[in-house]
Amino acid sequence: MNIFSANFNKNQIRSEDWFDFEKQFLLPLSLTAIFFSAISVFLNVIMGFKWALIVIPLAGIGIFGIVYFMAKKDFHVTFAKWMFIITSMILINVVWYYNYGARGPWFFLIILVYSYLIFMMSGRQLLILSVILVLNVLVLFFYEETHPNALGNYPSNTMRLLDFYSAILLTGATAYVLMTIAKRSYLTQYKKAKIADKLKSSFLANMSHEIRTPLNAIVGFSNLLADGTIKEEERDEYISIINNSNETLLQLIDDILDVSMIEADQVKITKSDFSVNKQMKQLETTYLPIIKKKKQDAVQLKLNLPEDSFWIKSDQIRINQVMVNLLNNAIKFTHKGSIEFGFEPKGNYLKFYVKDTGIGVQEAYLDHLFDRFYKIENDNKKLYRGTGIGLYLCKRIVELLGGTIHVESKFGKGSMFYFYLPAENLTIEPAVVSNNKTEKTRQKTNTTKATILIVEDDESSRIYFKKVLEEMNWKILEATGGKEGVDIFAQQEDIKVVLLDIRLPEISGFDILKELKKIRPEVPVIAQTAFAMSGDEEKCLAAGFDDYLSKPVKKETLIQKLQRFV
Repeated sequence: MNIFSANFNKNQIRSEDWFDFEKQFLLPLSLTAIFFSAISVFLNVIMGFKWALIVIPLAGIGIFGIVYFMAKKDFHVTFAKWMFIITSMILINVVWYYNYGARGPWFFLIILVYSYLIFMMSGRQLLILSVILVLNVLVLFFYEETHPNALGNYPSNTMRLLDFYSAILLTGATAYVLMTIAKRSYLTQYKKAKIADKLKSSFLANMSHEIRTPLNAIVGFSNLLADGTIKEEERDEYISIINNSNETLLQLIDDILDVSMIEADQVKITKSDFSVNKQMKQLETTYLPIIKKKKQDAVQLKLNLPEDSFWIKSDQIRINQVMVNLLNNAIKFTHKGSIEFGFEPKGNYLKFYVKDTGIGVQEAYLDHLFDRFYKIENDNKKLYRGTGIGLYLCKRIVELLGGTIHVESKFGKGSMFYFYLPAENLTIEPAVVSNNKTEKTRQKTNTTKATILIVEDDESSRIYFKKVLEEMNWKILEATGGKEGVDIFAQQEDIKVVLLDIRLPEISGFDILKELKKIRPEVPVIAQTAFAMSGDEEKCLAAGFDDYLSKPVKKETLIQKLQRFV
């Protein structure tokens, strides 16, 4: 699905939006039907019509009242819609029979009901109901044609005119309500489309800036490094700039892909039990050096955690993604003071938050912060980089996890973003006193002689893998295709690990995996691929791969994965 699409027909509107659309028609129309029925009772009594023409609208008042109540309370709105349609069609036929057939104003009711069907139905449903309505009219026509005096006639011309013109007025009032609702709905969607188009243009402009900025650093400093004319002390600085630009560009691409997948309903939530305390501490470890480097000592990072350890069942990766987005925003907009983050229990929920002393947000913008592509650009003195999809992504992820996200802010004083998530399978472990034993966190350089087979058709990737693994004292074997890789694997019995690209020209990596496992099933095979969408890792592991790497592959991650098996 294109994330820029702005079609508003029923097939492309989200189900909850269509639900609101049905509801906004049912509420005023059911009230109008009640009013129409009540006036009909009054006029029919005055004109001395048959008792059936008094009982029928009274029954309509009761049924349409139930429809209104159900729509108002969001109770089976779709069922209420069908009740409205079926009731209206039955009443049309009963009124036709007791109100002198074609001599009465029943055809006004048919036009109104069909107008309602056009607004509320589409596709096959509308076609079927249209056919039923046409057949209904034909049956009534043939009955009245073959039984000309069966339905009787008005006692006087005055009563006929009074009934006819009162029906015109009531039908006009109902048509006014129907058209007003349609016009209001159209204008609402039109305004949304105009806003979406404006935001899209802004987003594309921001995207151009956000992509070109890191690319400019990557290309520019790469060329300087290639010239060989830079000083040694500048080399490390330029490499650091290139690495940071790589990370920025990769994060941007990941966010765009995630938004696209969310809007296409392709994001899978993978829940597992994990320690929330540990996750927050890992974020602290990651961001302490980042804040130190970017803000020096002007901004302090504070982590607030409960003393006990909280375990929940949720998608740890997605929660981390939301926290990373919120922390990155806090760092961007905070120039002095502090950034606090953490979580706390709130009943059956956990409240996660990021609080800063940054520039804050004006109240006028708060309601739109989580809108897609929305970005505040009212400060001509300083340009804050961004695409306007970060907070929108946070909102959608939190909603997918069953929670809600909020913001509180005072302009010039800071902001607090917080979200609630269900504490599913909550387990609380009491705090344990440390035994003062320090665990080593860095592994020594691997000196074990081992043979690694790399099956990769991309030459630059093979060169990169070989260069990274040189220092590990490992023997590297290369294969540019799947069949060649299988042959080498069958001949070299000392191969300890296989690094296998999934996307190869002549044969799928999944098929190669089957061949390798037939030869020596005990040898671990690691999938490595540029396909890094949600669910790809699970697919690889389910197919029998022992581990998974997504491109671009970091040096530390590659070595860590291989060391696990070597």
